[in-house]
Amino acid sequence: MNLRNNHNQNYKHKKFNNYKSKLSSLITITIAIILFSSFFSGAIINNQQQQIFASEKPPDLKVINSGAKPTVGNFNLTSGYKMEPLLWNLTLPTSVTFDDKGNMYIAQSGFAEWFFATPTIIKVDQKGNTSIVADRFLYGPITDLEFHEGKIYVSHKGVISTLNPESGIIKDIIIGLPSSGDHQNNQIAFGPDGRLYLSQGTATNSGVVGEDNIFGLQWPKYTPQIHDVPGMNISLTGQSFNTTNPFTSSENDFANTGGFVPFGTPTMEGQEIKGDVKCNGCILSAKPDGSDLKLVAEGLRNPYGIAFTNDGNLVISNNGADERGSRQIANDPDKVYNIDISNASNLGKFYGWPDFAGNAEPVTDPKFKSPSAKEPLKFLMQNHPEVVKPLAELRVGPSLTQVAISNSSEFGNQGMAFIGASGTFTPITHTFETIDKGVVGHKVVMLNPKTGNYSDFLFAVKDPAVFTPVGLSFDKNGTALYVADLGKLELRDTLPTTNASLNHTATWPYPYTGVIWKITK
Repeated sequence: MNLRNNHNQNYKHKKFNNYKSKLSSLITITIAIILFSSFFSGAIINNQQQQIFASEKPPDLKVINSGAKPTVGNFNLTSGYKMEPLLWNLTLPTSVTFDDKGNMYIAQSGFAEWFFATPTIIKVDQKGNTSIVADRFLYGPITDLEFHEGKIYVSHKGVISTLNPESGIIKDIIIGLPSSGDHQNNQIAFGPDGRLYLSQGTATNSGVVGEDNIFGLQWPKYTPQIHDVPGMNISLTGQSFNTTNPFTSSENDFANTGGFVPFGTPTMEGQEIKGDVKCNGCILSAKPDGSDLKLVAEGLRNPYGIAFTNDGNLVISNNGADERGSRQIANDPDKVYNIDISNASNLGKFYGWPDFAGNAEPVTDPKFKSPSAKEPLKFLMQNHPEVVKPLAELRVGPSLTQVAISNSSEFGNQGMAFIGASGTFTPITHTFETIDKGVVGHKVVMLNPKTGNYSDFLFAVKDPAVFTPVGLSFDKNGTALYVADLGKLELRDTLPTTNASLNHTATWPYPYTGVIWKITK
């Protein structure tokens, strides 16, 4: 059953009640949040998944651009621009980059919930010929590609690697990134200082390993040691949460879990947690060879997109908290930040997660209390540093993805940031009480990095479920914007072919529905 398209009120409340059950999926999806979550060095697939999909699907270039060409009739595009499908019948394309010769490289993620294929990097030369550059030694999901000084830099599960586009040789330059929870390392960018910048998501929704992690993707069962790691030393308030314990035979057994610790580990007031440069919810930088790793920003829940403006400022798209788990936070919008990295005093600052939401406001504010929460929110951390406010707050739940900056008069809107918004999945990520106002996301927004003002640039109008923009990139001349669209995704609790029941409500991806769209003036 396709839950996304079934909106009668009785059904909503039925699904909301199911959402509260431990048997429901409480997984996250801020794209890439769950869409792209997998387990270290590959994906763990349960028996039901293995019966539906093969454990690995080899790349298939023959299907690209076969069948009917996608139409643009589903979209509303800003006046003065046109769009066309450049490549279609792709499977979960997540990123596009161009080398100095004008060749295009496309990443196919290799992983989404209920689907595991071979992570692949495809080359399209200037004559339109396609070939596979890499399909080995990559861990799904691949979340970004960036060409720099003759190499393709690849952001994939827990690792940053370089790829020689001529030989296909892959070299890991940063390993051990904390990407085995809900979120992973995301977009990468090179700054005016020549350094590599990368974004890293959090392990949990709001700092606590809870039922949403256990009964969703279930990663605590396989990696019970995983928890959020701060970038600086912190002290805890000692708040802990009782949740169902799936690791014992008793149905009535509960586990007590605090913040920044593994599941089933209580905390005490004043308890210190050591920070690490390889932290969760942060922006890091390194030399192009991966050495000299430094903290740029922390306290960001899932900073998916990063890009540099012409004047050298770093623009960050950050996903707000979902309304799920042991520590539900409601009404936390997605945000955009702007960091002047040329000023050393701006580096290493705190952006609020997990104790501040919205416009750097404390989560103890009643407006962040979920209707389904039994008690008000409390802080996890003591003695917070000063919290940096966002440049812009968007609405709740659009799931912001990659950022690309226009630098060409030929494309227009010079200096503007274009940001993908893949879409929300109520009731997995939010309750109907707080986000039941039509379609959220499934668009590309245009934002002024100086003022924070933004508007819709491109959005789906007829069937939002088939438009899931994740990767955004301009070609080397800046004349065209390319959008990597995952394709059709549905929220389902049954198989689309047989209507057999799934073991939980899931985001269901459809292979061979991904598209690379080209937008020009």
